[in-house]
Amino acid sequence: MKKFVLLMVVLSLSLVMGISAVSAEKTIPDEINLGMISTISGSQAIDGQNMTDAIKLVQKELEENGGLDVDGKKVKINWIIEDCEAKPEIAVNAAQKLIEQDGVLAIVGPNNSGDTIASAEISQAAKIPQITNTGTNEAVTKVGDYVFRACIIDPFQGKVVAQFAYENLGLRKTAVIYDNADTYSAGLDKAFVDAFVALGGEVVANEAFSGADVKDFSAQLINIKNANPEAVFVPAHIDNIPLILQQIRGMGIEATLLGCDSWDYAAMPELVGLDVIEGAYYVTGFSPDAETAADFVKAFTDLAGYRPSFCSAMAYEAAHIVLNAIQNAETIDGTGIRDAMMKTELDLPSGHVTFDEFRNPIKSGIILQVRNGVAQYVGSVSPSK
Repeated sequence: MKKFVLLMVVLSLSLVMGISAVSAEKTIPDEINLGMISTISGSQAIDGQNMTDAIKLVQKELEENGGLDVDGKKVKINWIIEDCEAKPEIAVNAAQKLIEQDGVLAIVGPNNSGDTIASAEISQAAKIPQITNTGTNEAVTKVGDYVFRACIIDPFQGKVVAQFAYENLGLRKTAVIYDNADTYSAGLDKAFVDAFVALGGEVVANEAFSGADVKDFSAQLINIKNANPEAVFVPAHIDNIPLILQQIRGMGIEATLLGCDSWDYAAMPELVGLDVIEGAYYVTGFSPDAETAADFVKAFTDLAGYRPSFCSAMAYEAAHIVLNAIQNAETIDGTGIRDAMMKTELDLPSGHVTFDEFRNPIKSGIILQVRNGVAQYVGSVSPSK
């Protein structure tokens, strides 16, 4: 009788262990849908084009390898792209459609902080990881633990520009013109002003406009001209930057021009005017001249016909962070991919990428200067605390 009972216990334990082993085994699907949300149309369509071309390059790489290798199985990756038009309410609809109708397991984008914050509420509730390529506002990842970013954040970026202006350029008097209706622009204004003043500098004019539709900045620029700054920091979007810089120079303001990652487009000097932007400095999170970026820059340029920007480089990196997480996830679902993304250790065009506890990448700021119509590498800056 004792032998029979013992045998039953052994069999029961074996059955339980067998069930546990089966349930713990990773199920690898034949296909996985991933989403991208971007400003395909509207005033920031250049961002949408950069991101779309980045995803095209990622897809080309996948097809050349026969799919994504997950534990020896080739998985087909389908990218579904949605336009948010730089409008948070449309970004929300896009996230809902991607998750509820298309069944995506992760989302790349959007490229704007405001659009990302709005759409990430949907992803967070659905437990689907979302990683913005250029949503730099600090509030983005505070939405929840399924929200990541591939780029440097506004406080970091603002500190880098302020420190470079004060310590490297020796500037003591600066001015700022920014969009107070935009989360990104307002966040950078605050970060720069706080950092520059803390270093001992003076912000002699801090001028706001409201909205991307503004075309005349003369009221703000008259105040800036009268304050006689040594530099003007312009944390604006691509739809405002050309007019602001042209009007700065047109008003006779000869101060050094300072910018941020939204300036980082190969076409920017032509959009603004070579004579206007020559000598300007801006901070970004990627340099096409970096040794680590050489292969990516060539592949992207061959495919798209233009050099990659910060926007396209971060979209490419965000996509690879997701793909790498799928390969390393214990379970291929939103939670499994999220957990694997937190453990990212990946060599990418901008360098080696890991995440901090708030799902922000750990990297230095890159300073570029426009010389002879081309943004050229000046140096890397890690802001002092």
